[in-house]
Order: sequence, then structure tokens, then C-alpha cells
Amino acid sequence: MNDPILIIVTFTIIAIIIVICILNVIQHKKNKKFKDMIERLEVEKNIIDSSPIIPELAKVENILKNEKLEVMYNDWKERLDNIKTKQIPKISDMLIDAEYSLDETDYKATIYKIAKLEMEIYKVRTNSEFLLNEIKEITSSEEKNRAYVTKLKSDHRNLFKKLTVIALTIVILVVLLYISYNYEGMDIY
Repeated sequence: MNDPILIIVTFTIIAIIIVICILNVIQHKKNKKFKDMIERLEVEKNIIDSSPIIPELAKVENILKNEKLEVMYNDWKERLDNIKTKQIPKISDMLIDAEYSLDETDYKATIYKIAKLEMEIYKVRTNSEFLLNEIKEITSSEEKNRAYVTKLKSDHRNLFKKLTVIALTIVILVVLLYISYNYEGMDIY
């Protein structure tokens, strides 16, 4: 009689251990999925933070020529400062908060915080890209103008060289005609 009870108890213990292992594996996969999402969001935040807005803004600073451009430059600088000092730190805090919720195994709160993070990152990325495009519009037009002026200078030099050659040819022809006219009546031999 002891044998059947012992077998049932053994199978029950083994079944409980298997269920616990399966639940641990499921929870580990769930945690890994959320950690990967949070890491991906952190990478996106870092990409936004390292966008090339500052070098483009420095290019604009070098070409400040009028008051309107200076006003635009100051506005861009303010918007960049807002992104760097307010929006990026807010995202960093939200990431830490989401990681904390995940560590506490509060999956419902983690999902909600990840969704809010995604929306905030989208908003900041959009602001950053819009700012960068506005700045690039000015810097690229400056570069296009510089290339256009360089081409015009090159064309001007080429035309000046051609004009100089034509002018010298005309001068030589005039001199030859003058000499020919003056020496027409003279007998050189």
C-alpha cells in the first residue's frame, strides 16, 4: 500500500517541479522580450541624442548675415536646448521607470510605460528630424550658392582668358594692317 501512495506523491512532486520550470521559462522569455524592447528604445533615444544637429547649427552660425537668419538661429538653438535638456532626460527617466516596473514583474505597468515611451520617443524624434531638416535647408542652400559662385568664377576666368586672346589677336591684326598700310608704297628690296 505504501508503494502506490509513494508513486503518486513522487509523480505529483515531479509534475509540480515541471510546472514550476515551465512557468520560470515563460517568465524569463517574457522578461527578455520586455528587456529587449526597453533596450531598443534606449538605442533609439541615443540615436536621437547623437543626431548631427549641433554641427549643422555651427555651419549656420558661420553664415549669419541678416537679422531674420539670426532670429531663426536663436529659435533653433532654443529648440535644440529643449530637446537636449528636457525631452531626452524625460525619456531617460521613463526608461528607468519602465525597467523598475519590469524588475518588480508588474507587466501591465511595464507595457503601459513602454507604450508611453514609444510615443514620447516618436515625438522627440519627429521634433529633432524637423529641426535638422530646417537647418539643413539653410546650410545646403548656402553650399549650393557657394558651388554656384565657384562655377561662375571659373566661367569668368575662362571667358576672360578667351577675351584676352581675342583682344591680343585683334591688336596684332591692327598692328599688321597698320604696318602693311604704311609700308605699301615703300620698296624694301
